[in-house]
Amino acid sequence: MASDPIDVIVVGGGLAGVTAARDLAQTGLRTLLVEARDRLGGRTAMQTLAGQQVDTGGAYFHWFQAAIWREVTRYELPVVESGLATAGRWLLGASDGIVELTAEEFDAGLRRVLTAFCGDPKFGEALVRPFAVHTDPGFALLDDMSVEDRLQQLRLDPRDDSMLRAVLADFGPPADVSLGWVLQRLGNGVWSYEAMMALFASYRLERGMGSLVDAMVADADFEVRLSSPVTAIEYDAAGARVVLHDGSELTARAVVLATPVNVWKTITFTPELSQAHQAATREGVAAPQVSQLLMHVRGVSEAVIMFAPFDAQPFDLVGTHSMLEDGQLLHGFSFAGEVTCAGGHAQVAEALRKILPEAELVDFVGHDWFSDPYALGGHGSMHPGQAQRFLDILDQPLGSLFIASADIAPQFSGMLTGAIESGARAARRATLALASPASSTPSDSVLETPPSTEN
Repeated sequence: MASDPIDVIVVGGGLAGVTAARDLAQTGLRTLLVEARDRLGGRTAMQTLAGQQVDTGGAYFHWFQAAIWREVTRYELPVVESGLATAGRWLLGASDGIVELTAEEFDAGLRRVLTAFCGDPKFGEALVRPFAVHTDPGFALLDDMSVEDRLQQLRLDPRDDSMLRAVLADFGPPADVSLGWVLQRLGNGVWSYEAMMALFASYRLERGMGSLVDAMVADADFEVRLSSPVTAIEYDAAGARVVLHDGSELTARAVVLATPVNVWKTITFTPELSQAHQAATREGVAAPQVSQLLMHVRGVSEAVIMFAPFDAQPFDLVGTHSMLEDGQLLHGFSFAGEVTCAGGHAQVAEALRKILPEAELVDFVGHDWFSDPYALGGHGSMHPGQAQRFLDILDQPLGSLFIASADIAPQFSGMLTGAIESGARAARRATLALASPASSTPSDSVLETPPSTEN
């Protein structure tokens, strides 16, 4: 590598990083992607259960999410509908147990509570351009409120309150989630019930998100170095140096930082990141306790979906992934950390029986994202006041350092499509900067000292 200089180093091999590396390489820039794990995909992940490759990380999306749908159609990847669209049983969890509803009751209830949640005319006025919240009047006031503030305003009857809390559970604890940020995501769904429900995931890739990552990697000529955690990044206007955990160093004309925001605090930056960047990684911008499991179960004959308010049940969301000749695969989410993969088979089986007493757990796989050192949390989730401070602000370039993360994407932050939109934008910014005459390397840049290639 020392004899063939690198143009751009991409730090982080999730969807944002892989998107950036592909786009950079396709412009002719020599690109190296370094990833801490022994695989690509970041907060997407694939494991094997009952002979199938299954997603135990980010998996679901909808065709109105433009960035990811463009990639799905570009590579002609087959999709399947989620359990939300195919369920035969509809369950609502609460702190005192499980209530079974008809499909009609469930649909009518969701329409009613989501209409109530979004029904204040001021919301639309404050989010005229939900893809660019800093241009919208009144957004700061909504961002300063929590979801719990809105729930207290509504004072719904207990059943409707449970249903609304259940459908919002994946955002995190209601008192800790920005109302403005949630409304921004719903506003990007043009406020319709159908588009709102699409935010809760209608499709997944038939061969898993790994098939999209593989297609992107195969589509461009860039190098990948796995099992290479980054410990330090030194950058200035002319270039950057990246230090790996084994002490080796790499230099390039630019770096794209594509790790989760929560991971920034594990890297030493010279110069230090701004106070706003430091605040974001210190405070955290991701759901803190997410565990995601795929469970092979017997004894449950119909496709099922269960929503529960945050922390009301061990699982906050359970839905059929696919039906098998030998039972079915259930996708389970614990947003409050009540069920973990580390807890083992007995804990998972006990939690599942509280929802489906007839279920026999055969096996499971999954991921505890909060204990993953290269994630330090699950999908993105903004606390009150954070969206106005961080969205479309923290991804602005800092000299030769360009930033990509689903956590701070301008339109669909915290989602798969946000990772892709953020990675693509960082790649474009880096490409334009490196094409500028001002990007020529002065003698006192961080690139002057040759990098060590010894491990």
